[in-house]
Amino acid sequence: MTATLKKQHILITGATSGIGYQLAKDYLQEGQHVYAVGRDDDALSELKSLGAETINLDLMDRDKVIAAFDKISDVDLAICGAGMCEYLDMPNFDSSVFMNVMSVNMGTLSHAIEGVLPKLIASRGRLVGMGSASAYVPFARAEAYGSSKAAIHYLMKTLQISLAPYDVSVSLVVPGFVETPMTKQNDFPMPFIQTPEQASQAIRDGIKSGHDVIEFPKKLTLPLKVLGTLPDLVWKQVSEKMNKK
Repeated sequence: MTATLKKQHILITGATSGIGYQLAKDYLQEGQHVYAVGRDDDALSELKSLGAETINLDLMDRDKVIAAFDKISDVDLAICGAGMCEYLDMPNFDSSVFMNVMSVNMGTLSHAIEGVLPKLIASRGRLVGMGSASAYVPFARAEAYGSSKAAIHYLMKTLQISLAPYDVSVSLVVPGFVETPMTKQNDFPMPFIQTPEQASQAIRDGIKSGHDVIEFPKKLTLPLKVLGTLPDLVWKQVSEKMNKK
């Protein structure tokens, strides 16, 4: 007798673009109840036609986030995928760009966590945050993006400890390069780049298996992790070579 898949209530931020959009479509295809949070009206309309409950929301507005999430009855899984990337070109350190990236990537995540956490505590659910392999090794031009992702890594790993007494599981997603509107701006080689479909599959499999850290593709993330443990001189030389045009 085939076991029936338990229907989950899944909230996804950043659901109107890139990985978040693919995750929303794939979970809907599985028959899950999806709350799709984003700003793109066309993408929201498409997801709504597929069965999602859509929420057009500025995640930088804390009060609106909390008010919107308060109207949601149940959440078993929250995937916080909203974010942005801008690069810095030295010797011009643009603090407005730096602070904008930090503010958006940390602000959207922290507001979402505050709004959804009571639901996850009630359901003994899982919180998922989107990190990046760029947090493993410092790369030139990625000062803002990498710093924001390093902060997210720290936050999610800390929440794994602090939310354990409340039976809330926490997963950190660490993707390499994925074909999304955000990576289209990249003017450098992106080794082992993944499709959104591949990224969604890796994330969904990792969540289903209960992994605390979901890294992909391993052929990129593992070498970067090893590189990050080597003496500074080594990774500085590698980073310089990777960023030479």
